[in-house]
Amino acid sequence: MSFFVAAWIMFPPGLSAATAEDDGDTGYGFWSPYLSIGMSAVSPENVRFTDGADSGNAALYGSENTFDDGSYAESPQALFTAGVHLRSSFRLQLEYGLTRELDYSGNTNYAYSGTSQPSKAVLDTQHALLVLFRDFSAWEYAAGRSMQPFLGIGAGVSKFRLSDYTQRFPQPPNPQGSLRRGPGGEIPFTALPPGSDREFTTMLTAGVAIPVGENAKLDLSYRYTDAGKIHTDIGDINIVRYRYNGQRREIPVKIDETHADLRTHSLSLALRFEW
Repeated sequence: MSFFVAAWIMFPPGLSAATAEDDGDTGYGFWSPYLSIGMSAVSPENVRFTDGADSGNAALYGSENTFDDGSYAESPQALFTAGVHLRSSFRLQLEYGLTRELDYSGNTNYAYSGTSQPSKAVLDTQHALLVLFRDFSAWEYAAGRSMQPFLGIGAGVSKFRLSDYTQRFPQPPNPQGSLRRGPGGEIPFTALPPGSDREFTTMLTAGVAIPVGENAKLDLSYRYTDAGKIHTDIGDINIVRYRYNGQRREIPVKIDETHADLRTHSLSLALRFEW
């Protein structure tokens, strides 16, 4: 964050390589609009699901030393934005992003359940952010070719849905104990309730804009996003176990929510059209 603030303050306003004049005019008028469409490769940081707030129900983990550690696979994200030039070096844009089917893979560490306790879940997210950019002086990287660095800071709301969350127990210390398999080798598991909510979200970005036409630029950028917490809702877990005679048991237990922080890194490519 300190790097972004220092660069924002210390460096001079940006100039357009094609149209810049001595007074710093980029060639775009006040409130000149633009649209862009792009894609990001999203890489979430590792996550840890723990017990959420106590709402008077049972806690799933029951201890700060019990949790589900894991990570989400990388996933593409679609980006759609509309913005305006505020003055020679600033832009303001409204952005919508959509990420589908982020696959979670983790491992729980319940006591007496074995070292292998694999967990799976699916996460869908979408966000709406208001982003303020500052464009800096363009520089030539080859004859007749230039790029313009920029920094951006944004805030808004993310909406998520967490679903298909299960925890399995394939290798218990006692294979004939309470975590015994079913008659067909079925693995006992616990299914958690889904979760959905909206969370306050912040974003930092740095990148370069490369002219690809008279009124078009290719934006290449890195982004860091803090999307708050994702969680399962308060509700029934479904504990699936097998009796000695092979009979399947389903035991519902109402629990408090479980939650984890969601922070992501991404590389983005977007085509910007300006008027």
